[in-house]
Amino acid sequence: MAMKIFDLVEKFAGYGFNKSHSAAYALVSYQTLWLKKHYPAEFMAAVMTADMDNTEKVVGLVDECFRMKLKVLPPDINAGLFRFNVNDEGAIVYGIGAIKGVGEGPIDAIIEARNKDGYFRDLFDFCARIDLKKVNKRVIEKLIMAGALDKLGPHRAALMASLNDAVKAASQHHQAEAFGQGDMFGVLTDAPEEVENKYTQVPAWPEKVWLEGERETLVFI
Repeated sequence: MAMKIFDLVEKFAGYGFNKSHSAAYALVSYQTLWLKKHYPAEFMAAVMTADMDNTEKVVGLVDECFRMKLKVLPPDINAGLFRFNVNDEGAIVYGIGAIKGVGEGPIDAIIEARNKDGYFRDLFDFCARIDLKKVNKRVIEKLIMAGALDKLGPHRAALMASLNDAVKAASQHHQAEAFGQGDMFGVLTDAPEEVENKYTQVPAWPEKVWLEGERETLVFI
């Protein structure tokens, strides 16, 4: 009797398992395609977030976005979140967490500072407002190379060359705040000419250099 039951189970296993899985996969495929059709940007942002640690997959998914005629904005410290997201215009904003060498902890600290006091105005304002113990110089270098700080200075070469000065000025600013002295070092100035004069005057990187930086941190572009 036991052998007879086993024979029946063995026969069913030849098709039952496959059919049940086929039905489940068909349902999931239908739901996935529906979301991709009706909410393309949101769907692709979610998929890229799910594969954020696999840079090669992200590259393929970005190509798929271009094929679908979806706009993918480059990393931006003033607009991005840890994950890929969709802005009010329907464009996909690159997830800062997908930048190689930048972890979730530093990004949380950056977004917390941005939510508290608004958009960062320049590199010196950025360094003065973030917690440099959580966001170290190496992380900021990766953000510069990926283009996430492009709106905070003249160009990437100037940002990189001025980083030591910005970190030093931020440390002085924090020390002054601890003694209740306010912004005695002028780190948070709004005057455009004063901000411009803070940056080290260096020529912009040639295309090859900044492309190599993007390849190192984003893999594509």
